[in-house]
Amino acid sequence: MATEDIMNCYENLSKNKESAAWRLAEITQRIGFTLWQIQELEGVSAKYFVLVTLAKKGMGLAAGNVLDEKAKKKTFGATIHQIAKAELLSSEIQNRFANLLAERNWLVHRSRVDSRSAIHSDSEMQRLVDRLDKMAEESLSLLREIGALSEVHVKKHGVSKEDINKKAKELLDQWHAPDLI
Repeated sequence: MATEDIMNCYENLSKNKESAAWRLAEITQRIGFTLWQIQELEGVSAKYFVLVTLAKKGMGLAAGNVLDEKAKKKTFGATIHQIAKAELLSSEIQNRFANLLAERNWLVHRSRVDSRSAIHSDSEMQRLVDRLDKMAEESLSLLREIGALSEVHVKKHGVSKEDINKKAKELLDQWHAPDLI
């Protein structure tokens, strides 16, 4: 092999390594975002279950927080099962949750092995990224569904839209404020 051929081979190898590093960075960023979206849905779903099935009028904030923390310690699958058993969702939304759970389990338990080639192939990377984006989008869509159902529930129990908006603003203001020691 001529020196020029060796140099071309080395240059191509270097470009491939750069492409693989870029793909890996893009993939891991998408995985992280997708997991965060799913985790948010897990928490909101647990809170919805507590709100609709366990919360009782006059129980107080401390007791409600205990129920909320206990519910959030359950797995996503357990939460979805509890919500389904309580018949809180339409069959269409239950199916969407079940499909997302299967995708989430694939992501957490098998995606690395199943998608190893995505680091080395543009088409495989695109297939994986599309799957991740679909999971993140479905998580957001289901978050909106649960939010709407929660709003209907609290309105049914005498909480006005204005009170909901006021409490949401107070909470956002607290979240956006710096923690002072």
